[in-house]
Amino acid sequence: MQDTERYAALDLGSNSFHLLLAEFRNQRMVRLHTDKAMVRLAAGLDEERNLDPAVAERALEALVRFRPVLTGLPTDHVRVVGTNTLRAAANADGFLQRAEDILGVPIEIISGIEEARLIFSGVLAAGDGPPRARCVIDIGGGSTELVRGEEKPSKLESLYMGCVSYSRRFFPEGAIRDKKTNHFERARRAARAELQGLQHMAEGVEVVGASGTIKSVARVLNGGDLGTIERKAIDRLAEQVASAKHVDDLDLPGLEEERRPVFAAGLAVLHGIFCELDIREMSVSPYAIREGIVHDLAGRLHGGDRRADTVATLMESGQIDTAQARRVGDTATTLLSRLQEDAPRATVQRLRWAADLHEIGLALSHSAFRKLGAYMVENADLAGFGSREQEHLAHLIRNQRGRIKPPREHYGFHPDPNLLLSLRLACITHRDHIDRDITDWQLEAKKNRFQLTIPQAWLDQQPAIEDLLYQEMEHWRDQPLPLKLDTV
Repeated sequence: MQDTERYAALDLGSNSFHLLLAEFRNQRMVRLHTDKAMVRLAAGLDEERNLDPAVAERALEALVRFRPVLTGLPTDHVRVVGTNTLRAAANADGFLQRAEDILGVPIEIISGIEEARLIFSGVLAAGDGPPRARCVIDIGGGSTELVRGEEKPSKLESLYMGCVSYSRRFFPEGAIRDKKTNHFERARRAARAELQGLQHMAEGVEVVGASGTIKSVARVLNGGDLGTIERKAIDRLAEQVASAKHVDDLDLPGLEEERRPVFAAGLAVLHGIFCELDIREMSVSPYAIREGIVHDLAGRLHGGDRRADTVATLMESGQIDTAQARRVGDTATTLLSRLQEDAPRATVQRLRWAADLHEIGLALSHSAFRKLGAYMVENADLAGFGSREQEHLAHLIRNQRGRIKPPREHYGFHPDPNLLLSLRLACITHRDHIDRDITDWQLEAKKNRFQLTIPQAWLDQQPAIEDLLYQEMEHWRDQPLPLKLDTV
């Protein structure tokens, strides 16, 4: 296959960064190149959730070596995601800006639930037999994801426990036990407490583990192979590790040296999962989030975009008037094409989704539907979407009419005035849920203003819309590009 059929996924995890370059052959994914860097990003968060500069520099240095693999690939064939630590870091903006400058592609910060969905998709990509119900578990550096499902997830959970965060919290300077405290037991109990009420996740189904911590335990127990983790075997291993005084004392065949500092914490979490969910055995998948990202990318380009399914589900659950969403979307995309010829597919799609969801808040309130709709879209767990995408949609929904409110200023969020104006004019045109033809409208983005020109005969037939359009000019008066309305 040509290079343009290749896809790259980069996972900026809390413990390590992982890169995958893959392509599809006969509808089956083939891994071409993998790379990883153990950066332990989560270890760099202080009590105020600020990322330590030295840790950030270490992480950025790792990205430099990933860059050549991404060079030359179309941007829509590359997806870089940040997980728990970058979700939590209060000063992530500076790191993200430098990281994107190095990589040359945007970084998406995804929710824990989206992370869980991608992990499940990756495990399914292994194609090990017919679809069957299973529980997939992934212990990362800062969070642990659990997913139950068959061909798609039915239950997803993301818990704030991981091998790096638990190492910092429970294993001071690598100590496993001392005269006063069994740190391993404390960590295991904390993990079990996090899992209370989640016994149903693994009940009656096959349990599959994924990613570094679980792979590391599997190799220790199976002579270096990714064999099944049996309950009796992990019980013995947990007892052996808990009896050691320090991580440096661990003498475990198959334990990689770079994994040693966080192995005890990761094992405590995993053993807590086995105990609390009463797991008897766990198979181990060679695939995880990176393979899920690649499948997601291919789906976006070949008619299987998970985000479209999410929007359709929201429209149904929110009882949205689909005819109104269609007419507003059609008019908005037509206006955008006049402002910006050959607009990127992703830009047009964002505008269409904003139109689809612009009335979602009406299910809750008629007077505050814009504010509520924006809040729902920005804060919900939307499968397939990154946080920045949700923020852009929320900004459009919040500002579909009335005074234009400025967004929160932070790196990576740059609202597109072309999209906003297109949506607002479309909402005005169809305020009464009636189809109208805008063929004779002219809309241009000039150097110092937006220029809208409409036949006076058209406005004479729509006096209410004419008044709204003149009000719209007032709303744009203080914007970088004001709106000017002329008639012919």
